Amino acid sequence: MNSKNILLRRYICKRLNEYYSQPSDSVVGSISNHSSTLRSGINFTSLLNEWHWKYTYKRLYKEQKGMWLTPVELFYPYYSNILSNFITESINNNIQHKYEDVFDIVELGGGRGTNAKAVLNHLNVSHPNMYDRLQSYTIYDTSPTLHELQRKVLIDASPHADKVKLVNIDMMDIAEGKTPFLEPSDTPTALIALELLDNLPHDKIARCIDTGNILQAEVIPLESDASSDQIDTTIQYKEIFSPLNDPLLQNILSLTSAYNPTISQPRWVPTVALGILLRLFECRPNSSLMFADFDWLPLPDVSDVSATQSYYLEKTIGDPLVTDMNGNDHSSYLTNPPDALCDILFPTDFSRMQTFGKKVIEQSNNDFVVSSMKQRDFLMKYGADEVSKTKGWSGYSPLTDDFGNCSVLTITPR
Repeated sequence: MNSKNILLRRYICKRLNEYYSQPSDSVVGSISNHSSTLRSGINFTSLLNEWHWKYTYKRLYKEQKGMWLTPVELFYPYYSNILSNFITESINNNIQHKYEDVFDIVELGGGRGTNAKAVLNHLNVSHPNMYDRLQSYTIYDTSPTLHELQRKVLIDASPHADKVKLVNIDMMDIAEGKTPFLEPSDTPTALIALELLDNLPHDKIARCIDTGNILQAEVIPLESDASSDQIDTTIQYKEIFSPLNDPLLQNILSLTSAYNPTISQPRWVPTVALGILLRLFECRPNSSLMFADFDWLPLPDVSDVSATQSYYLEKTIGDPLVTDMNGNDHSSYLTNPPDALCDILFPTDFSRMQTFGKKVIEQSNNDFVVSSMKQRDFLMKYGADEVSKTKGWSGYSPLTDDFGNCSVLTITPR
């Protein structure tokens, strides 16, 4: 790779790090910040029907400060209570360990700390034996501003402070093995990540028309006289393809053909997510896992060309949705202006990730099940009682009847 060439995931990582270094309220919203009567949460049982929910949902978005409201924030504490049930069942089903053994919880990308707070509360109240056995609840987060907010919520003003550990770290460094992750141990560990996969750096690969060999995408400065080989998001880059030589990509593609590109079309690969999966089971072979995220995203609205003019690229399988702080969509991650603060959201192909997960489990020699399912099915499986608390007069529950573009990957003891 030429010294000026930058592996695509490194460029995307830089752009996302700049986006998530903004003040915490600018990115992840919260109902608790509302000045209206919604501050105490949504009274789901008072909702008439789907229309009433859609009206309430739009009102929430208009009033809150952040760009996004996650299901954890919208459905507090019900969504997190279901996760608590999942963790309890997964840990206790691990037949290699007795019920009195200690265990750990790991959350990747902890947001505002809302989920950790609710999970710990629910364990303490509904599963007190599990709470006592919990050795640590560790959050790994790339954002320095969200990391600081998590400290205020979970340590400075929390009854669970002695259980909580917070680590401000780059997820790409974990995936690449450049930084310590979990201490190697047989301790049962439950890892959860909610709407994190879409914001983890991806790579793009293609197949050479002439040789059939796999190529990796890189970016180089658009101006040939640019001298620095460091990532400078104030200048415009262009995308090129070079022979595959990245160790992490090579390792992933050697395990499964699920992500192999075709001659006709390049493909995005969730390199960092898959790298984290590999490292998790290297460190903690007795791990359970739950990833929840978008399995589909809408096409970008680039009708306002003056606001969204971008560097156009060939359509690729798994293209991200790129949205700036003004709500404008861009046609690609190479935005104009190049330093626009943008959320770069990738859809996740859960079927392919399930295939990769099965290969990882085969290497760990554990009798675990790797499953992918729609989020609705996961929520009903582990928390039908919690779902019932979000139903309105007509029986409509936005927790399960909305967010139809979300799926879940789980790895659990058989």
